[in-house]
Amino acid sequence: MHVIIQRLETIFESIPLPILEIWGLLGFIVGFAFMISAFTGFRLKIAGGLGFKREIQFWDTQALLSIPFTFVFIFITGYLGSFIVLVPGAQTFESLKDLSVFLCILLFGYPALIAVPFAYALSDLIEGVPPDFLLDWLVGYFINPSCFWIAYRLIGKDPNFTKIKVWLKYFLFVIVFMMIEPQLWGYLCSKQFSPSISYRNITPALFFTTSITWVIAPFAMFAALPLARKYGMFWAEIPGHVRESHFDLKKFQWEKRNNGEDENSIQGLPIRMFLVAPFILLVLVMVGATAYLNLKSSEMAADKLAGRLHQEISESINLHLDQYLEKKQKENESVRLSGIRRLLKSTNLAAHGRAIIIDRSGQVVGSSKAEKKNETGRDSNEDPVTANAVRTLQSKLGNLNALYEPIQFRFDVVTAKPLSMETWLTRATPYQDNSGNTNWILITSIPSAYYLEGVRIGSSQSAMVFAVALTSSLLIAALLAGIVTSPIRRISNASVEMAKGDFDQRVPASRLEELGSLSLTFNHMAEQLQESFKRTKSSEEQFRDLVDTTPGIVWEADTSTFKFTFVSQQVVDTLGYSVEDWNEPGFWADHLHPEDKIWAVDFRNNRTVKMEAYDFEYRFMRSDGTVVWLRDIVKVIVKGNKPKWLRGVTVDITERKQIEEKLMERNRFIESILDITPDILYIYDIEEKRYVYINDGIEIVLGYSVMEVKSMGERMIPNLMHPEDFLKYDAEMVPQYAKANDKDIIENSYRMKHHDGGRWRWLISRERVYKRNAAGAPKQIFGIIYDITKSKEAEETILDLNANLERKIDIRTEELRKSNSDLRDAVNNLEKIMKELKDAQDQLLLSEKLAALGQLAAGMTHELNTPLGAIASSNRAVLEILQRELKGIPELLSSFNEKESEQFNVLLEESLKDAFQSEIIPDRSLKKDLLQMFKKAGMDDYNDVTNMVLDIGVYRLGERLVDLLGSEKRMNLLNTIGSLSTIVRLSNVISIASGKASHVVEALKNYLNPGGSEQDEDIAPVDIKSEIETILTLYHTKIKYGVEIIKDYKTTGLCLGNGNKLNQVWINLLNNGLQSMNYQGKIEIGLEERDSWIVTSFVDSGGGIPDSVKDKIFEPFFTTKKQGEGIGLGLDICKKIIEKMGGRIEFESVPGRTKFSVWLKSARSV
Repeated sequence: MHVIIQRLETIFESIPLPILEIWGLLGFIVGFAFMISAFTGFRLKIAGGLGFKREIQFWDTQALLSIPFTFVFIFITGYLGSFIVLVPGAQTFESLKDLSVFLCILLFGYPALIAVPFAYALSDLIEGVPPDFLLDWLVGYFINPSCFWIAYRLIGKDPNFTKIKVWLKYFLFVIVFMMIEPQLWGYLCSKQFSPSISYRNITPALFFTTSITWVIAPFAMFAALPLARKYGMFWAEIPGHVRESHFDLKKFQWEKRNNGEDENSIQGLPIRMFLVAPFILLVLVMVGATAYLNLKSSEMAADKLAGRLHQEISESINLHLDQYLEKKQKENESVRLSGIRRLLKSTNLAAHGRAIIIDRSGQVVGSSKAEKKNETGRDSNEDPVTANAVRTLQSKLGNLNALYEPIQFRFDVVTAKPLSMETWLTRATPYQDNSGNTNWILITSIPSAYYLEGVRIGSSQSAMVFAVALTSSLLIAALLAGIVTSPIRRISNASVEMAKGDFDQRVPASRLEELGSLSLTFNHMAEQLQESFKRTKSSEEQFRDLVDTTPGIVWEADTSTFKFTFVSQQVVDTLGYSVEDWNEPGFWADHLHPEDKIWAVDFRNNRTVKMEAYDFEYRFMRSDGTVVWLRDIVKVIVKGNKPKWLRGVTVDITERKQIEEKLMERNRFIESILDITPDILYIYDIEEKRYVYINDGIEIVLGYSVMEVKSMGERMIPNLMHPEDFLKYDAEMVPQYAKANDKDIIENSYRMKHHDGGRWRWLISRERVYKRNAAGAPKQIFGIIYDITKSKEAEETILDLNANLERKIDIRTEELRKSNSDLRDAVNNLEKIMKELKDAQDQLLLSEKLAALGQLAAGMTHELNTPLGAIASSNRAVLEILQRELKGIPELLSSFNEKESEQFNVLLEESLKDAFQSEIIPDRSLKKDLLQMFKKAGMDDYNDVTNMVLDIGVYRLGERLVDLLGSEKRMNLLNTIGSLSTIVRLSNVISIASGKASHVVEALKNYLNPGGSEQDEDIAPVDIKSEIETILTLYHTKIKYGVEIIKDYKTTGLCLGNGNKLNQVWINLLNNGLQSMNYQGKIEIGLEERDSWIVTSFVDSGGGIPDSVKDKIFEPFFTTKKQGEGIGLGLDICKKIIEKMGGRIEFESVPGRTKFSVWLKSARSV
């Protein structure tokens, strides 16, 4: 088999692909023409003159049964064919169902032609073909049976293969079929697969399997034809089954030919078709829609779950990469890359998908794919998954440097042998390590088969259920058609006989209600008055049965005495009283609930007098003393313009009332939660300009009660909002409401007047559309308001402090300018000038430091606030746990026996051990295993126990947990351990945050503390790299958003100098570069050794230094900065510091690039 297919593939490969594509397109066009001819019934007539011929199908019982038989045969042969392997791993004998199609179309005719497309598609779906492929191949499913229809035209009336003539026509059909159908599917499949695979793999395979079908088909017909004739299912031998109409081109008219049958024997639409067609259509629509919606919802749920899985995997890999790179930062690059590849291969994703790391140029850094011995990380692009992932990502972004946020996309991987097309769901996440030196992209890919396996199995099973349901419905429809039409035919025949004068005709009753009633009516036409009386009595009994089966108490009462004249039997089950009890006068009023008795009786009397229909609800006492809620629906029967009778139905609504009460309790509970919330929750009507709902948070924040706010109405916002903020609100915020989508969040900050009238409170609101009007415009918005007054006050305090600092610097600067003026006046005293000049320089140096300190203040505030905020929140959480649960822990521990204490110690030790470890996400199957283990152990609260075990991290104890949690106090024990482990985790957070704050403070200390005047003059070896890294830590806040730092450290050698003085130089050069490019651009920091010199360079991407001022930049008080940003002493001081240490400072500048180089003596040269 394999050799034959290879030979066929070789033949098709020898044909140029463009020719195959034209062949496939031609096959599609010809097949489409065959499809129109087959399904419309038209064909060309040559014999007896040129014209057209059309076959008209008569839908009798055989025609209806042909449809389910076709479905069954195709399903069975398709299912069996999928198990017959022709070529291992490549080809099965699924085309065996082509044999069923051939036999059904030749034996059953047009009904089989209609059924084949749907049966074929369902069979493919059962065998695992994706639903999306079915839609793409929809036309092919209709063209395919149209090709078989050629055999119907040639040999359909007498498919007897004992005749040579039939064999010749059969060979002609096979040739035409093989010239069209395999190439047709190659054309249709080229959309899902490549044209090369479609025409050179799929087409040869179909050619081979279909050829086997044509070898078997004649012999199968030898067995099938006698059976069809025996059971009267062969279409050509059923009288009146098919009629023909001819269109004569000469006469230009249609001529009916019914093969010698009476033309009047078949008139109008058969009733069986009128009954069956809607039934079949309803089943097709309902079952198909249900299956489709289930499949789509399953795929959407699986895609959402896969997206979440991607996110968790990416975050886990990022975390492990951070830890690994931090640990291996001193290793060389090859060792680090090798470790990264091992890390990716160790992930859970490696078993089913791909984890890939690429740099911004698209080169692969590492992959989770298993490598060959001679394969390096850079060669992983040979993996089709990796190559497709990178290619797709580049096509989406254009430039990989444009990826700043995670994105999700898909791509297909197509293979020829075995033939498959797999969709991979992929997520690309930008990655940057803690040092900022690494800028990679992490790609995670999962094949759809991994997370859609269950969906595809469900798709196949749903298709199988749909097939069974459809087949069953067709069989039932045919059966029902026979059952329904048989009684009607008998009635029709009897009617004809009665029309001839035979009034003794009777028809047997049918088991169908409607037809039985029709038969009964027909027979009663010939009955006497006694029979009519029996029918009336039967109707009365039927009425009583209907009353007794009504889900309520049917009653009638006299309006003059209000005595019940009729009460249905339901009163016994509903209220417990007998029917006779209700005949007592005043029985209904006497058993009303005491609180409802007076008003209910008055209500009934008043509405009765008005002669109006009414309904009302009240409470009634049952015979067992319980209270039930009843609803009376009453109609007043008027006679002689006076109320005569009350007729009504009483329904038990106790359950509904109980549900309403529970809903009211729940609403009150929700409102109480909202009212204790310190924030303001509200629903505001934009059109009516009023608050529909607002909680008690308004009184906490602004001091107004809810009633006061609602009484203000539309004046509330204009009166209470600050005038400046209201103008902004009216001009900017209100138009946003009209443009907002339902999921848009609208934020606004503003001031509102407090109830005391003297204070303004700063508020921030977050709103979204809650309800829309009939036109679709927003009508109501739901929002929450937070009080940010303290935050605003803190911001103003910080701004005031910064302003005071700048004012002091300005004052000091002015004093220095006056000092320079005094120096110019004291020219005659040279010694005094030199002394005062030195003092002035020292003061200016201090001023420059103060300016640098002011510029760092904002950054240091953020760097310290972040860890301090984490410490404060963690400390607050620890205090809440101690205040809430600490008092109960000693009492709980004292209640433990010796075994329970031992269990507590083991679980606590494991939980604390987990608390000190890094955050590890347990495997998703772990929760399912724990649930089964605890449920099997007989724990009623196994769900809560499983959640607590996972939360406190003791799941590693495995099966020991059953013994450790066997006590009835297990939940108290787990809650206590959870509180203690939470305290430990929060303490770890405090420790980490304290370390970060300490690091920032130490860096600031190294910068600000020069170490004394004598120490400043000491010359010693200095590690420039370490000092620059410290300064970059201090400037982290200013550079982290818009500045790219590029470090090029080509040497680790030390220079000779004073570290504190040099730090001032580095800070000045870095700050000048940042200001020149407005904190947006690129800073390059270089360090290299040239002969006996250590050269440190700072390069910025700012506008550059104009040629006109290059000679002045080292002069004192010369600056190109705006007033208030500098006094022009920075570079002068830097130059003096460097020259004092025996070095020099140089610069070069062009637009877009300015470079300052500092030359210092190497420590090795001494």
